[in-house]
Amino acid sequence: MLSYQAETQAEKDAKLHMFYRWGAELVSRLCEKGYWADITDPMSGLALFTNCGPSLYPDVEGAEVLLRYAPFNLGNCFVLSHPHWGTHVYPATAFTLAPIETVRQVLSSMQQDCHQ
Repeated sequence: MLSYQAETQAEKDAKLHMFYRWGAELVSRLCEKGYWADITDPMSGLALFTNCGPSLYPDVEGAEVLLRYAPFNLGNCFVLSHPHWGTHVYPATAFTLAPIETVRQVLSSMQQDCHQ
């Protein structure tokens, strides 16, 4: 995910659109259960499904602070190094007010639906 070649850019774009679809499904399922949820656009830091406030959410910085992932500067952007996958990651964030058990149930259900 570190190069600027056309093939790598196409993979990044595909992963971004995969996150948009996954995130929309997650938000939909949590909202159906009565909980607020949203995802941020990793390209802009803006919320995708609710009105945005004055601040952007920096996914790389969030992963650095909250998950202790190590970022490094690569020209004009910061890249994360995941403990297991290294730099083969695309940081993205979901937010919700749902209890953790509800989130786990929804994620488990989504995973089961993918394997059917």
